[in-house]
Amino acid sequence: WRKFLRLHMNTLVACDFFTKAVVTPLGVRLAHYLIFIHLGTRKVFLSPATYNPHGPWVEQQARNVMMWLDDHQIEAKFLLRDRDTKFSAAFDHLFKTREIRRLRTPLLAPDANAFAEAWIGAIKRECLNHFLCFSLGHLDHIAQEYTRFFNTNRPHQGLGNLTVAQVATGPPEACVSAKAL
Repeated sequence: WRKFLRLHMNTLVACDFFTKAVVTPLGVRLAHYLIFIHLGTRKVFLSPATYNPHGPWVEQQARNVMMWLDDHQIEAKFLLRDRDTKFSAAFDHLFKTREIRRLRTPLLAPDANAFAEAWIGAIKRECLNHFLCFSLGHLDHIAQEYTRFFNTNRPHQGLGNLTVAQVATGPPEACVSAKAL
């Protein structure tokens, strides 16, 4: 599995769902997100939050991520996902029409989708666990700002402690000057 991931990192996109509790006037509700992460660049697409991740919503996120892939000129040949029932046949068909092969992780094997799971852990640990959210809009603002930070300013150990933006443009030039005494 590790060898497959290493060989296909530049064409592999992983996705997964995660949730966050939102305090509303009607009580606590669970908001759902769907994330997509390109393993080669570590760029992340985060869906808008929803209380009801039904089939048409999930399919729309698939269309949205395909536009995002095109906008960022990311070539995807594989989509790694778990066996969550929220992933419908229509969701899979959208990727099939783009010739993106679907790979499902083995049962009860969260490590098989480690990149997506690690990102979900990071957003919760570094951001969402520190906030009490009172609406989907409030939650979305916080989560999208973190995603923007992650995609532009946050250094990644897997990328040699460079940011995603630095990997795309090259590391900054080091300027060292010495004056003659």
